[in-house]
Amino acid sequence: MSKLVPRIPKPPMSDSSPQISRPSAPHDTTSDEDVFFEPLNGEVHLHPDAHSDGGYACNNAELMKQQRGAIMEVVKGLGKNLLMGNLDLLKVSLPVRIFEPRSYLEKLADPWVFPRFLDAAADAPDPLQRLKWVATYFVAGFHLVFATWRKPFNPILGETWQASLPDGSHIFLEQTSHHPPISAYQLFGPGARYVYNGVSEPTVTYRTSAVSTCSKGARVMRFADGGAVTVDYPVYDLKGILGTGVPRAEISGTARFEDAANGLVLALRFGPLTAESAGGEAALQRSDTLCGIVCRTPDGWSGAPPLDTAALPRPKADAGSGLTGKALRSLSLSGSSKGVDALEAWGYPRGAVPLSACRGNWLSHLDWDGERAWVLAEEERGEWAPEAAPLPSDCRFRRDLAALRGGSADLAAAQVAKELLETLQRQDAKQRKAGRAKA
Repeated sequence: MSKLVPRIPKPPMSDSSPQISRPSAPHDTTSDEDVFFEPLNGEVHLHPDAHSDGGYACNNAELMKQQRGAIMEVVKGLGKNLLMGNLDLLKVSLPVRIFEPRSYLEKLADPWVFPRFLDAAADAPDPLQRLKWVATYFVAGFHLVFATWRKPFNPILGETWQASLPDGSHIFLEQTSHHPPISAYQLFGPGARYVYNGVSEPTVTYRTSAVSTCSKGARVMRFADGGAVTVDYPVYDLKGILGTGVPRAEISGTARFEDAANGLVLALRFGPLTAESAGGEAALQRSDTLCGIVCRTPDGWSGAPPLDTAALPRPKADAGSGLTGKALRSLSLSGSSKGVDALEAWGYPRGAVPLSACRGNWLSHLDWDGERAWVLAEEERGEWAPEAAPLPSDCRFRRDLAALRGGSADLAAAQVAKELLETLQRQDAKQRKAGRAKA
């Protein structure tokens, strides 16, 4: 499938708010075309764990009770530095019972399980369609970032993980730095039609009862024909982790996708739309809403007509977009100062021209220019299958992970193994530092 094909239009909205339902299972389908373009009959299906206040909820009460108890032990031990936010959580040794028996390398690949969007990007007839498919691929996987609420183990320097998807995609990950922690990865599509490679350098901050993480590092999706799209991630927030209510995960800030060779840029903003721009859809007035505009630079690819500015999404002024509804309504193709200022507020260069717009909700769906491109309730994801004969450095050989997989009876053994590995890492780091000093 090389381009976004229109879905059957939804019936006109009534004066009442649209129904938001939560299906117990995906719709029955007979083919990929049915999955992708089946109409929703005016309904928007949110993820079953969508929080009433927005975001992805942790509805496992027993798990959160266990997690909060362990976290409070850590909080008491850290004292004032934690309360003031002057702490790098990546350097804090945590009790093993809050961990899941997986490495961060494994968790890093969780969202990258919808390869057919990348197949469509590889087949795209022009760079604009390709950029839109690449962005759709990442939006489709955002909810899987929070699918498990346990923390993964920090990788050991030199640790690796290899796996494949049913379609023939292969991924290779390696921990290439201890401090700061940096994970490198390469994802190869079938026949090397596309390759996604980059590094993840997460930064974690703590504020009151919330944790925010942002992954720094260069990332690029390359295609066999020489095309490339760079990717910058948004911020992931975990809120209410120490309170008594149901905690939730949010996405904030901006994701950015750029095809520099063709002068195309997409800024994807997270936060609710104005009621007018949402068109009465309740799902687009939640905090898990997202919207974006693809613009071309003055010298960029000109194979598509400018977009009617009346179709551009308008985030609420307090949604973290830096824009007011009035500023967005002033967008103009005439090059007026108001239009330029509004686009620059989105992070676009002066003289940029809007070509396409998207809006949706990372817990339900994504539309491009009124055409539905992704529906969470209908999408079938792939599952990573670990390499049968991995390298000796594979994370599955870690003693702490192996012990934790044994269940609660092996928690003590897992804790001892984890602390031993942390001690070895510190000793190795000290030796490397001493070696560099002598060189």
